[in-house]
Amino acid sequence: MLQWLRQWFEYPADPLLLAGSYDPSLVLLSFLIAVFSSAIAIHITAQAISVKKKSLRLLMLGSGSVALGGGVWSMHFIGMLAFALCTGVSYQPGLTFLSLIPSIAASWVALDLISKKQLRSLQLLSGGVLVGAGIGTMHYMGMAAMQMSVALRYDLPMFLLSILVAVVLAIIALWVRFGLRRFNLAPHWLTLLSSVVMGAAISGMHYTGMAAARFVPPPGFTAINDSNDISWQLSLAVAFITLMITGLVVAVNLLFKYRELNWQVNAKETLARENEEKYRSLISNIPGAAYRCLHNDNWDMLFISDAVELLSGYPASDFMLPSPRRSWSDLVHPADKATTTQLDLYQGGFKLEYRIRHQDGSWRWILEHGEAIKSDSGDIIWLDGFLMDISTRKQMEQELVLAKDIAEQAAEARAAFLANMSHEIRTPMNAIIGFSDLMLSDDLAPQQHKHLQTIHSAARSLLHLLNDILDSAKLEKGKLELEYTDFSLPALLDTVVSTLWLQARKKQLQLTLELDPAAGEFYYGAPDRLRQVLTNLLGNAIKFTEHGSVRVKVQLSAPSELTFSISDTGIGISPQRLPYIFDAFTQADASMSRRFGGTGLGTTISKQLVELMGGQISVQSTEGVGSCFSFTVPLQPGVALVQHNTDRALALPALSVLITDDIVQNLELLQLMLERAGHTVVAVADGEQAVAAVQQQYFDVVLMDIQMPVMDGLEACRRIRQWEQAQQRKPLAVIALTASVLDEDKVAAKEAGMQGFASKPVDFAALTNEIARVLQLNAGTTAVVVAAEPAPLQLLNMTKALQLWGSVTHYQPQLEQFLQQQQPMLTKAAEYLQVQRFDELQKVAHAIKGVSGNLALEQLSKLCGELEQAARQQQHQRADKILQQIMQNWPQYQAACQQLQQQAGNGTAKTLQQFDDRALAALLTSLHHALQRHELDDNVLKQLEIYSGKHETLILSLLDAVNDFDFAHALAVLEQLQQHINTGQH
Repeated sequence: MLQWLRQWFEYPADPLLLAGSYDPSLVLLSFLIAVFSSAIAIHITAQAISVKKKSLRLLMLGSGSVALGGGVWSMHFIGMLAFALCTGVSYQPGLTFLSLIPSIAASWVALDLISKKQLRSLQLLSGGVLVGAGIGTMHYMGMAAMQMSVALRYDLPMFLLSILVAVVLAIIALWVRFGLRRFNLAPHWLTLLSSVVMGAAISGMHYTGMAAARFVPPPGFTAINDSNDISWQLSLAVAFITLMITGLVVAVNLLFKYRELNWQVNAKETLARENEEKYRSLISNIPGAAYRCLHNDNWDMLFISDAVELLSGYPASDFMLPSPRRSWSDLVHPADKATTTQLDLYQGGFKLEYRIRHQDGSWRWILEHGEAIKSDSGDIIWLDGFLMDISTRKQMEQELVLAKDIAEQAAEARAAFLANMSHEIRTPMNAIIGFSDLMLSDDLAPQQHKHLQTIHSAARSLLHLLNDILDSAKLEKGKLELEYTDFSLPALLDTVVSTLWLQARKKQLQLTLELDPAAGEFYYGAPDRLRQVLTNLLGNAIKFTEHGSVRVKVQLSAPSELTFSISDTGIGISPQRLPYIFDAFTQADASMSRRFGGTGLGTTISKQLVELMGGQISVQSTEGVGSCFSFTVPLQPGVALVQHNTDRALALPALSVLITDDIVQNLELLQLMLERAGHTVVAVADGEQAVAAVQQQYFDVVLMDIQMPVMDGLEACRRIRQWEQAQQRKPLAVIALTASVLDEDKVAAKEAGMQGFASKPVDFAALTNEIARVLQLNAGTTAVVVAAEPAPLQLLNMTKALQLWGSVTHYQPQLEQFLQQQQPMLTKAAEYLQVQRFDELQKVAHAIKGVSGNLALEQLSKLCGELEQAARQQQHQRADKILQQIMQNWPQYQAACQQLQQQAGNGTAKTLQQFDDRALAALLTSLHHALQRHELDDNVLKQLEIYSGKHETLILSLLDAVNDFDFAHALAVLEQLQQHINTGQH
């Protein structure tokens, strides 16, 4: 094999080698054939790229490869015919035609690479080698087919150069197609340049290979002249055949392209039909009608969907051009014509609602959405839009409007009911509370005092419930307004804790208060509502906690924000009810109302009040473990104010007072209160009498009821103001006195000319303070306490103690326990003061102050409050002076306690009594029957009041429920107590 290859490159090194010559015309013809074939092949390839069917694309690339391969072969053959050698030359047919195969293969590789969108360097290099190798193989196979008398040999360097030229030119030819894209040349220029380069590569390789050929004549060789005419004839024949084959390839590719285009057209038509069917189905399924109409008065329809028949009762063909039977505009309600014709269509889309006459004679409401389609000049060509029947929606809107009117009427009726209920309930309560207050100030027998105190407490509880209902109603309507003022945070907390301390004490609960030292003393906010929220939440915590502790914690969560937390170890809240705990009338469990009492409004009102103050409230609870209610409210720093005691009635200078009320009991109560305070009182029953009295007699102040027969208080006040202006008199002080607590009544009273407002039931302390405010009386004239109570700041206020504890028997042990527990605390307080631990001293003072207030040790409570303030301000000398005074008074407290103990021992007080469980069970059975009939058994209750034993805690809870007339709660506690006795529990 090696010897066979070597013989092709071995020839004599003498100058007897034959040299041939080229016919320039045929050389040019061969180059043009190569360029033409390349152009046709590249053009076919460009068309094949856009063909989507893979099989058709491969057929087109194959036909292009045949065209290019045939062109390369034709170029080679014509190039050989252009070479004239001094001897006869013929070609072996089989090998000559066999050389066409590598030419076509090389062409396939070239066109496949050209058809790619991107060509990487490795693909370009490998493709160039394959194409160059194919062209070279075809060339040398064609030369090997030559039959002549001389021997054909090759010069090795030139042979290798021809292969290199073929590869390099092939790479360049392939690159040109991709490299020239960056110049954004037109497709035909890009094809032409690529074809020229490809033709040059083909021709360059051929003629470089011919330059490598060496023709060795044999011995005795005689040169002869070859006929050039035959070469031309053969060349033209080959060129013609090549053109025919190329033309045939072009025709086949045109046929392929036609089929591709036909397939694409059919596919687009099919897709268009499918889309049209989809759109038709979509439009027909939409609850409405789509349309396209001309921009004229008749709205002539170019298209309208079949759904228009459902809207109007008429088929779509009745409205469509060219011969419509009716116009859409003719169906429009006459009252809505202006709506449909006065449209500004140049502003874009439009939307309108109007009525049309249905075929059945009914009127249907139509909602129309549309848009004007404009030409390039801005003129409206037609309108596209959509029509929908909204008759059902319109009917719902009318029903909603009617429902809204009904709801507003119901709200007005509810407001009127609340106002009337407030007035009607508060009017008798005014007499109950007012006269019970008066009677409590008289000297009564202990039993009478207790029963009267029960009546007073029950009335106050009913008033509290009424206030809760009214507050809830006003919060729902957004009618509740907050009254902002400066207040003392420690004082507010102390009031709340002190008020509920006794309830916690009766249940043997530990009630603690933790105030962040970083919190300020004075804030600006709504103290009444903040106190109401704290009282609700803390009251609930004590109510629903049987054992353990309740803690109130206040933290400064931001410079102007406080977080209040009330945690307990009570029954907790189930996970199912926790999300609804702030809903109205919701409690932790369905049985809570029967077991503990209450309405479930407390948390609802608390949430509404907190949100009204700009805060947030939340709850965390574990059933059986306890709950923690937390709320955060924004509070701005406040300023210290001069304290006015509005909880006590003020001794006003002797005044001439006119009271106006249509309820006889109210007149008697007010007259009795005011006359006892030293005032001159005139009472009238309606506004007309009040106007007449003012015109006949001088008064310092008028207390005017608002709701009265003949003439109400508002009209009476207006008449008085008109008379004063006519007589040029100074305005008389008029204070509204009414059972209504609605803000609307306060506004109406102010607009009528009233300067003050006091609510019923009458709170005499609040009333005297309001009179002092309206008359602008200074603090010096209002410093004396009028109520029949012991002098303020007594060491031991027995009247208050009996009101709180009910009897000496209950009070004395608590006082004795307090004195024993707190005496060591005083020693610690002195130690804290000595080492200047003011924080600890402040805590001790605060603890003693709260408990001492609930034990009616007024002077001690006041001194501890001053000690707490001095510790907060780190005033060492002042704190030391106050502490010394407390220690000096301590023996007096102990002596008073011993005196009470002696009174109890001498029989002055009731003695405690022990019962065995059998006797106690008999008493409870008798009481159970009475409570079921909503009656009281006084004999049983008297014996239970002096009970002392293991069931004392539950008996105290039972007595509290009875005193509050909460029979349901009393029965629940009684049944629990009976169960404990039966099971032997403590």
